[in-house]
Amino acid sequence: MLKRTMTAIAGMFLVVLFLSNTTTVKAADEAAGRSITIIPPSFELYANPGESITQKLRVRNDATEAGKYTVMAEDFKAVGESGSVDLVDDQQATTSFSLSKWVVAEPKSFTLAAGEEKEIPFSINVPKDAEPGGHYCSILIKLGGDTPVESGAVVASRVGSLVLLRVSGNVNEDAVVESFKASKDYYPKSPVDFELRVKNNGNNHIKPVGTIVITNIFGQKVAELPIEGLNVLPDAIRKMNTQWKFTSFLANRYTATLVATYGQQNKSLSATTSFYVFPKFVGIILGVIVLLVIVLLASRKQIKKALHNLTK
Repeated sequence: MLKRTMTAIAGMFLVVLFLSNTTTVKAADEAAGRSITIIPPSFELYANPGESITQKLRVRNDATEAGKYTVMAEDFKAVGESGSVDLVDDQQATTSFSLSKWVVAEPKSFTLAAGEEKEIPFSINVPKDAEPGGHYCSILIKLGGDTPVESGAVVASRVGSLVLLRVSGNVNEDAVVESFKASKDYYPKSPVDFELRVKNNGNNHIKPVGTIVITNIFGQKVAELPIEGLNVLPDAIRKMNTQWKFTSFLANRYTATLVATYGQQNKSLSATTSFYVFPKFVGIILGVIVLLVIVLLASRKQIKKALHNLTK
């Protein structure tokens, strides 16, 4: 129970790491008066089987008092479709994607004065028989002492930097568009929101890049939007949102075409969706015109009937 509770708390911190493109990540425990910043929030690394690589993590104590910290590494997995991740303990770790056991950090524990910053080197020793493809873990910094919770368990506040390692070799890159659509079929005004869901069937993380090309009913291109390229872990689906903001009069039927690539071989991803942009005032004007036509036709019919009655 203790392990699961600690994992849940750390996972809440890591959600921000995986979703954002920020250069730092912060965690604070106001009750205990602790605050910490970690730079960078993630690493994307490459290595060959049997190779050792070294990186550095910067940790800053943002609290007003000195703090004690411990360094550890745990594997993680994707949760949901919005970029959230959850830590995986040793019993749950999978052979294919595990990385934590290859990581060695020095020092394993340290103390920082208020406002002090320190570099924490860590090395990744890739086994000679390591499976090609993606391997994932988080370098976690445990903040100070443990904090009791209502259940009586004791949990540690932890925050970390995600490590995404690609081991060279026969890497399987295989992704598909699970769905691509506008959030509505009809838009009376700007903006138009697109949702792209990419499923990764391969054994390495990918980050799609490309654009959404928007054409009108005549096939003319009216806009081209860069997609939000985000990491998609193996065996996971990731949502990516794009927004089209327009200011001119655009009453029309539009088609949005995804043109994207992913992976080392620049494999293609494509999909299309259609939607309508029809401002409300246009509908009102057309409604008034239709009503007037109906009134005129009815009036004309009544006039003809009256004239016919007069000539009898």
